[in-house]
Amino acid sequence: MNGHRSSWAGDQRGVAALEFALVAPVLLLLLGGVTDFGLIMSGKSQLANGVAQGVQYALLQGPGVSAANVKAMVQTGSSRSGLKASVTATITGPACYCVAGQPAALVTSSPALSASYACTGTCPSPAMAPGVFVTIAASYVYQPLMPFYSKLANTTVHETATARLQ
Repeated sequence: MNGHRSSWAGDQRGVAALEFALVAPVLLLLLGGVTDFGLIMSGKSQLANGVAQGVQYALLQGPGVSAANVKAMVQTGSSRSGLKASVTATITGPACYCVAGQPAALVTSSPALSASYACTGTCPSPAMAPGVFVTIAASYVYQPLMPFYSKLANTTVHETATARLQ
């Protein structure tokens, strides 16, 4: 009877399968999290590409650019670079602003500034002249592969750019 017990205690069959069964879920969770992180960073890059194309379009068109055309360019540029999610773009301007403050911000506090593209008037800071600016803000919601990822990190991706039109 003692010989039978020692052969059972020394049997190593199935140990690797048991270890794999214990470790595999943890490895899969880590792999899924890393994959989601990589996909969200890739989407952020693609969204930034769309915003950059919108800024480039606005710069080439000048102060008379249409906000609807810039929005279409941002959405088209994001989808061309591989982003399949629906992109929400908000275009502010083109409008006349002064740059003031630390960090720099666009302000319209001077009553002498007109809304026309000529930007007549003066800014509160005598060193700065008013200019025509457009601000592009775009975002999309990433749908994670692993359901828990949305609880660990923000899955809404944002990109913003401001450009002075000449």
